Amino acid sequence: MRLEQVRVCRVVLDAPATQEQLQLFLSRPLRPLRGLLDGERLVRLPGDGEHFTYASKPYRVVGWTLQPRVQLQASWELPQLRITQTVCRVQGLGAWQDQLRFGLEAILRPVQQNDGCVLEAEATVSADLPAAVVTMAAPMLRLGLSQLLDRLERRCHRGLRRKAEAWLHRAT
Repeated sequence: MRLEQVRVCRVVLDAPATQEQLQLFLSRPLRPLRGLLDGERLVRLPGDGEHFTYASKPYRVVGWTLQPRVQLQASWELPQLRITQTVCRVQGLGAWQDQLRFGLEAILRPVQQNDGCVLEAEATVSADLPAAVVTMAAPMLRLGLSQLLDRLERRCHRGLRRKAEAWLHRAT
C-alpha cells in the first residue's frame, strides 16, 4: 500500500525579483539545496554535480527516533528545479527498514504573482508498505510524512528565502 502526501507553498521574497532572476538562482542546484538543507550535512557526490547525499538530524515520531539518510538528484529543467530522492535509509526503524520504501520529489519554480515573482515549492512524500502491516504502521507513517512536510515548508520560508534574497542582493 502506498501512502502519499503533497504540499505546495509559496515563498514571498522581501526584495522584488523577476522570473529570470529566480530561474538563474534555481539553475545551480547547490544554491537552493543549501537553503533547504544543512550545508554541513549535504555532500555533493563526484560526477555531474547533480547528485548529493544528506544525513538529516534525528527527529522523533510517536516515540521513535528516526534519522533519514538520503541520496538526492537535483536537476535543472527549465523553468524549474526538480529534486528527487534516489536512495533512502531511515535509521531507527529496526526491522521495519526492510519493509518500508520512502520517496520524496520536490519541484521549485518561479511563479508570477500579483505584484512580482515568488518561489513556489511543491513536495510529494510517500511511503510504500506491505498490506500486512498497514493497520499498525499507517497512522505513524502518516504522522511522520506530515511532520516531514512541515519541516520542509519551514525550511522553504526560512532558509530558502534567506539564500534567494542574499543571492539576489549580490547579483544586482
